Amino acid sequence: MNWPLKQRPRSVLGLRFGGDQLSLCLLARSNGSAEVVTAATLPLPPDFLRLDAATGGRQLRDLLTQAGVRERACAVALPDHWLLARTCAVPALAPEDLAAFLQLEAEKGFPVDPAHLQIAISTCRVGDATFVTQLAARREQLDALAALLVAAGLKPVSFTAALPTLSGAVPTATGRVTIALAEERATFLAGAGGGVAALRSADSGDSLARELRITLEQIPAELRGTLSELDLRGDASAVTAAENTLGRSTGLTLAPRAAGRPFGEQLAESAGRQWLFRTDAALEFLPPRPSRFAAWWPKHGSRRLRLAGGIVATVLVATLGAFGWLEYRRWSLGSEWSAMKAQVDDLSAIQSLIRDYRPWYDTSFHSLSILRGVTTAFPETGSVTAKSFEIRGPSAVALSGTARDNAALLLVLDQLRKTREVQDLKVEQIRGKTPLQFTVSLRWKEAAP
Repeated sequence: MNWPLKQRPRSVLGLRFGGDQLSLCLLARSNGSAEVVTAATLPLPPDFLRLDAATGGRQLRDLLTQAGVRERACAVALPDHWLLARTCAVPALAPEDLAAFLQLEAEKGFPVDPAHLQIAISTCRVGDATFVTQLAARREQLDALAALLVAAGLKPVSFTAALPTLSGAVPTATGRVTIALAEERATFLAGAGGGVAALRSADSGDSLARELRITLEQIPAELRGTLSELDLRGDASAVTAAENTLGRSTGLTLAPRAAGRPFGEQLAESAGRQWLFRTDAALEFLPPRPSRFAAWWPKHGSRRLRLAGGIVATVLVATLGAFGWLEYRRWSLGSEWSAMKAQVDDLSAIQSLIRDYRPWYDTSFHSLSILRGVTTAFPETGSVTAKSFEIRGPSAVALSGTARDNAALLLVLDQLRKTREVQDLKVEQIRGKTPLQFTVSLRWKEAAP
């Protein structure tokens, strides 16, 4: 799924640090194009880019205030002599193998460990041949420049090589050599096969022709054969001097001079315009910005915090494990219950029937034992007879009957009291005298075997 790209700001400040001059160009995007709001060239202190971030940032802020610039987003054209270039032929490789191949070429071609470089690539194609130019800038210099810009209240959004972005510097059809002349230095750019074939910076002056020959010799023959034009850029006096120096010895057709604002401002404008309308990351040297967590961790990830985090993580994992085990046991027991539920229901029904009919199968003959124990206390002469005999619960007995006289009733009561199993014998009611009717109650307790 392709997520929508974050919308770029509608304006940007292009900057170019060239020796003792700062060139700036403020661009504002409108209706698919960019208009120059303001452009200026300001003097810089000597070795400005070597100042510490706080001092350089303060001086840069003063210059921008002097120029009336409040824009924070800035695209910077890196000094040409910061860039290293290495061109090589590329065989047909899978993407993952191509990355390893370019890494090996960078290790062989650059005088600095590639781990300390920010590298951008440009691809050139001539016929069936493919060449890749790796352009590199030292990360140490880029980090220092970013810190200076941030100290000035700016937000760097792009570090780029501005010369390849100039109009016509990298043509898609024929090849062209562009020489940028400024501050006693010359930057040689060879554009061929739709990409950058070479980029190097050297001292200008009498050695200009020699440096041009060196540059051309470093270009692969397939790409060098496509070069047909020579474009001189820079101040008018420097361009005139270069024309006189080079003459017609280069074998290249001299392109017409490009009119416009000062060359440094053109580079600043080109850097800003490229960022406003760029759709890919070609020739971008701004180091990737770390995520908020990656920036927070080194500052706050102390040993104690890591230990606390480890404990919390362990407790969390243990808690989740316990809940997981409980859920597993719950599911397991539920499965076992589902398997045995039918059998349990059948056994419960059988147990209920047993509970209902158990008295019918009582081998101790509990009721008959009580009845026999009570009736044995009655005389065989018939002087005392029972009319009702009721057993309530497991041991309560209620008895009513008729006695010929009170003496006969007392004999029966004495016999009942002598019975070992009879307890709590009570005469509830006596009516009449001869005969008399009585009601007694007692509690029958089974004797221990």
